[in-house]
Amino acid sequence: MNNNTTQDMLIRRMDVIIHLLLEARVDNEMPISSKIERLLSFGLSKPEVASIIGKPINYVTAVTSGKKKQKIKDKGK
Repeated sequence: MNNNTTQDMLIRRMDVIIHLLLEARVDNEMPISSKIERLLSFGLSKPEVASIIGKPINYVTAVTSGKKKQKIKDKGK
């Protein structure tokens, strides 16, 4: 990895941390599925999200596919 790639990756992760800290509240515990969706929406890959939340990638994939199925089901109503 060259310096620019490493720097871009670090900047992106720092941006995610800043956004998450801004949203964090002591009285409001965000569900793990919401955290996964939020991290993915910031552009992190599924392996990166799995590493951050401490779950296997299969868990992240299952949560995201479950969310997609729910969205499709909700649109059909």
